[in-house]
Amino acid sequence: MPQSDIEANTLLALQALQNNPKLSTRRAANIYQVNEHRLRRRQQGIQSRRDTMPNSRKLSNLEEDTLLEFIVDLDSRGYPPRLSGVEQMANRLLDARDAPLVGTRLAMNFAKRQPLPKIRFQRRYDYKRAKCEDPTVIRNWFKLVQNTIAKYGIQSDDIWNFDETGFMMGVISSGMVVTCAERHGRPKSVQPGNREWVTVIQAINAAGWAIEPFIVVAGQNHLSNWYQECNLPRDWAIITTQNGWTDNDTGLKWLKHFDRCTTNRLVGTHRLLILDGHESHHSVDFELYCQEKKIITLCMPPHSSRLLQPLDVGCFGPLKKAYGREIEQFIRKSVTYISMTEFFLAFHAAFQATMTESNIKGGFRGAGLVPLNPESVISKLDVQLRTSTPVEEEASASTSGRIVEKRWSGKFSATEGKALWKMRQDWT
Repeated sequence: MPQSDIEANTLLALQALQNNPKLSTRRAANIYQVNEHRLRRRQQGIQSRRDTMPNSRKLSNLEEDTLLEFIVDLDSRGYPPRLSGVEQMANRLLDARDAPLVGTRLAMNFAKRQPLPKIRFQRRYDYKRAKCEDPTVIRNWFKLVQNTIAKYGIQSDDIWNFDETGFMMGVISSGMVVTCAERHGRPKSVQPGNREWVTVIQAINAAGWAIEPFIVVAGQNHLSNWYQECNLPRDWAIITTQNGWTDNDTGLKWLKHFDRCTTNRLVGTHRLLILDGHESHHSVDFELYCQEKKIITLCMPPHSSRLLQPLDVGCFGPLKKAYGREIEQFIRKSVTYISMTEFFLAFHAAFQATMTESNIKGGFRGAGLVPLNPESVISKLDVQLRTSTPVEEEASASTSGRIVEKRWSGKFSATEGKALWKMRQDWT
């Protein structure tokens, strides 16, 4: 008897036993042609092996469905999660019911069991950079933006872009100079030797407004002179880390800073936040906070920020140039070391000069986002992915290359000489 029929008959026998208390288990097993031991186990509440979750599976069916939705949601918005991200989300689900954490192969085994998500290796860097400048990839990005705006009814004033940029505190910017010196080579400017790293996380919206910067500096404590001598606005956020870089915890702190700064400027019901694929920008905690606050995140194609990110298109370049000019002014005053105080003074002046409404709106316009204009970006593409060359054409090109090469060396066969003569006649 097929296994499905056995299970069906077992369920019928259980129902008969429940409806007729006088019916014995042995009699019910004979009537419905099922194993008496199997029937007794079902009476005791023991499930069939088919319905029993294996010990190796720590997630329930509902938790696995939730995990699958998490993967599909991230993938649809441009950044499929890494294996570590899947494990982190699974551990969050288990932590909610005080269950043991998953093993290191959870994500791999989960993907093998599910028909939808697949594990793929990322492509090599150079190919990805070329691929991101494929018009098809760019058009798909703008379709994703357009569909997301329509789905959530997002207003243009609620479209935001955020990213981080780094500053070496004592590095000046390059530029053209006028000199009377008769010399060969480029003139050189002296710059302070301090190369301490500072990270600035910034967000702008399509209405031309920039939120207060979130500055990450290397150190352990805040110093009073940062605030007393630099006249920094009170709503600027400054935090310290060991090396001045960002991590998942810093990314979540910035997101809460963003929410505080933008909630009172909300026009519609949702905010659209455009970002890149940095790990700290889409951690599990980051995504859960976005869901709670109705912040929709979209990830740009890899290595495309110079084309698609408003901050890179219109703001970060002028900001760094202005900062370099401010540092140069310190050098002219014989300041040979840039401390954190000088950095804040220089950065504050550069920020006020460059984070203007015109630069910000120009960044969104240049990135083709507001107004939505994909062709303004596609027209700038430098790389078009080449289709494979047919075998006949490839062979012909290869032969021509050998003939031209031998033409310069003066050595070629009679057959190649005739071909070269014919090519010369065609050219003339």
